[in-house]
Amino acid sequence: MADLPRFPLLDKQRVPHLPPAGYYVADFITEEEEALLLRKIDETPQPKWKTVGTGRRLQYWGGTLSKKNVLVPEPMPDFLTAFPEIIQRIDAFLDIASDVTDKDVQEGKHALGINQVLVNEYKPGQGIAPHEDGPAFRPLVATLSLGSHTVLDLHHYVSPTTPSPPMVATASLDPEGEEGGGKAIAAVPLGHVLLLPRSLFVLSGNLYQSHLHGIAERDKDTCVAPGVVTEAVAGAGGEVKAAEVDAGAEGLSVAEITDADADGGGSARPVVVANAALLARPDIESALANAEGWTRERGTRASLTFRRAERVLKGGAFSMIGGRMQRA
Repeated sequence: MADLPRFPLLDKQRVPHLPPAGYYVADFITEEEEALLLRKIDETPQPKWKTVGTGRRLQYWGGTLSKKNVLVPEPMPDFLTAFPEIIQRIDAFLDIASDVTDKDVQEGKHALGINQVLVNEYKPGQGIAPHEDGPAFRPLVATLSLGSHTVLDLHHYVSPTTPSPPMVATASLDPEGEEGGGKAIAAVPLGHVLLLPRSLFVLSGNLYQSHLHGIAERDKDTCVAPGVVTEAVAGAGGEVKAAEVDAGAEGLSVAEITDADADGGGSARPVVVANAALLARPDIESALANAEGWTRERGTRASLTFRRAERVLKGGAFSMIGGRMQRA
């Protein structure tokens, strides 16, 4: 599909205070389906797992990318294609929610058209540095969270001529933690999204193409809703305020917590989660609205990221014999 689809039926799930567009869908799967997926991931043969430098484990399903960013396809496992048919369900959900037509679907054209699934395992205290998934993939991904919550941090590149909020020169990373282009990344995230177990987070458009996402290395999180002045921040002489960020043509405000501690401390200070009103959990939403916030220790979390590689090798790995690189 030449143009990226829009998602008019997901307007109520769109996360506010962020560039276009992120969508948070609570309880996309049931607890029973979550338990099945976690068991199947845990039963994956050890050789399928890859451990990256931080100790985090990951696995790829559907194939891996060649050095030229071409997907060398492999069969998907039954637990992703049979019950609970999660790949078909996500594709159908995005097709129905978007402006993709029935004719498009009949011709095999989907809003996403999943052909690779990346599984990441996060132990308590593990995270991932701000990164992009890269141009090899359609700028539309869906991530399913299993087992535990986490807080996803969204970052943006900044111009050296207008460094606001403050920037730190870091190397942008790929999902495996390898160094990328080394562009300057804003030191303060432009927003945070609380991802609860069984939720689906859809990242698209400008938010995917021009921004980075990562997870801070923490054992627990304390979160508040936008506009809440917390006791911890007020006691330190700080405040919750809106930080204006450059988000293309839109003048957007995102919640930013500042801390007046001279030593720059406050590692346990709360973060403002932009999707506080979308969680479909009245107990958590109530806690987020209070000054004390919502605090929870992280458990082991598995994330399944569903995406589409734009170039695919015809015939799979066998087509590489003799250097025959046929791309679909």
